[in-house]
Formats: sequence, C-alpha cells, structure tokens
Amino acid sequence: MATKLRLEIHRITLQKRVDGKKGTSFENCNFVELLDQFDKDKTKALPLLWTKFVESFQNEFCINKDGDRAITATASCQHSIDSKKNTINGEVDGGPTNREQKIYKRKDSKKSTGKVADDDVVASRFFVKFWLPVDYTTGAMMIQSYTNSNVSELLRVHFKKFVQGKGFKLEVNSYYPKEFLEERNKHSNVVSVTYVKDKLSKDSRRLINPLFADFEDLQVKIVVSGFRKSVSDFWKSFSNNGRPLNTDIEALELKADEKNVVIAEYKDEEGRVTTMDIDQKRLRNFAYCILPEEILIDGKNTYDFEKIAKHTNSILEAVQKEIGYK
Repeated sequence: MATKLRLEIHRITLQKRVDGKKGTSFENCNFVELLDQFDKDKTKALPLLWTKFVESFQNEFCINKDGDRAITATASCQHSIDSKKNTINGEVDGGPTNREQKIYKRKDSKKSTGKVADDDVVASRFFVKFWLPVDYTTGAMMIQSYTNSNVSELLRVHFKKFVQGKGFKLEVNSYYPKEFLEERNKHSNVVSVTYVKDKLSKDSRRLINPLFADFEDLQVKIVVSGFRKSVSDFWKSFSNNGRPLNTDIEALELKADEKNVVIAEYKDEEGRVTTMDIDQKRLRNFAYCILPEEILIDGKNTYDFEKIAKHTNSILEAVQKEIGYK
C-alpha cells in the first residue's frame, strides 16, 4: 500500500450558554438540545443537520489561517445517517492550495500535462463520522486522513463554528481508545524525554540567568534525546524503581523523590510524533490509529465508503464503552 489511511478520534462535548447573576457561563448539555434546533423529530434532525453543515460552506472552500489548505462539502459527497445510533457518516473534499504546481505523467518528466494555479485546490475526499447522542453530553468526531494529506484541523474549526452559530459551544479533545494503544505502540519508539519544571523560586531563576529573576511564570525544560527505544522496553526500564529521575537537580528544584512532570516523545515508523505523559494515560498533540487495508477500494489508495463506515462503528462502540455510555 503506497499510503496508509489514518483515523483521528475526538471527544466532543456540547455546552450551552447560561446567563446568571455572576455573568455568562457555559455548562454541559445533551446533544438533543442541538438537534432540536433543526427538528424535534430526531429522524429528521440528523439529516437536516448534515444538509445545513454542507450548506455552511456556500459552495466554496474554507481556507485555513495559513492560507495553504482548504476544505468544502457538497451534495456530491456521500453520506449516510443512522438515527437509532445517532451517527452521521459523511465526506468532505480538501487539500493543499495557494501553491503553483505543474502536472506530469510519472513516466514522462519532460512534458507537463497541466498546471495547478495558486487559487486551485488539489482536493482529496476524506471520511468523517459524527456521533451526537441525544441523551449524553459527550459525543465523538472521527476524521480520516492520508499519510501525506490531512484536513483535520480545518474540519474541527469549521464544525465548531457551525455549532457556535446555533448558540452552543463545542469542546473538542483528541481521544485514543485504550484498546488501540498496544497497536500504536508496535509502530512507535520513544526518542526523547522532557522533564518540565514550573514555578521556580526567584533564586533559582536568577541562577539560570539574572534576566529571568522577576518572571514568576518561568518554565524550564530539560530534554534528553539521542536514544531510540521501543515503547514497551522504554517504560519497563525507565521507571522500574518507581522514579523517572534518579538524582536531584538542585539548581532547577527538581527532586528525585517528587512526582515530576515528564513527557515522552513517541515517533512512529513514518516519522510522525506524539507525546505521552508519565502515567501513560494522556496522549498529547496528534493522535491517530491506522485503518486496515480491508477498507480500501481494490487497486486504489482510498477508502470504500460502506466499509469505513462499518469499521468505524466498531471503533465507536469501544469509545462509548470507555466513556461510560454503554
């Protein structure tokens, strides 16, 4: 397979605005309150939500803040809705833009067959899944990507704005089901460890450099790199005595017998990086799982819509179980 299909999983929490004596705040609410903005009948609300989401692009591409990536959704994008499971399976088109490129056949580098202009978008199709439970405050959003192409951030931003337009706030956090950790670890090595120290005393800040003496929020990081260890082997030996730091570093107020903030950097076989905290519970930065080859269209490096929709149903069941929904 020339490229690997990936899937990002995000927990999404719906919040509604509450005006009180102390001002405006937001509190969690069930997704039924969002769906009611479209129709009181759930079987009609989910299809209408998807239709309005597609229409929110206004037949144009939404551009990221750097101006080099774009997405859209149109009526030609496939979608399916399961009102019993509160899910929407859909597609968006997206890819790089704002860069002039020439097009060639692979076996002929002498003759260009065309040109991509600055205002063109080189679009691929991406799968997206929404789980919007009527009886729960937390749902899920899954976004498929390719090894060399990703529109996840743009899609997250656009959907958050779409929900905001209905008077709600959407909290989006990267999520990785525990049952997939072992599979991810097989494809990753630990390549660096960072010790983080906040709230140094003024004397310690001065020891580093007098310039920093008056900065109370100074943060110091010690990065240890130049090694490469499989994830399982790393954690077995890193803190086998219960301490990730074996000696005090007095100048930085790091104590070996205290619980220190430690972040391990994981790098997979393709060079993509994620980070994990010392408790191995929280993935930071970009997190994804590799989708199986079985969901591909034969002979092509893209997904079969029905197959990926079915496969992500099983992933959703794992998410629901872990967050306490089932």
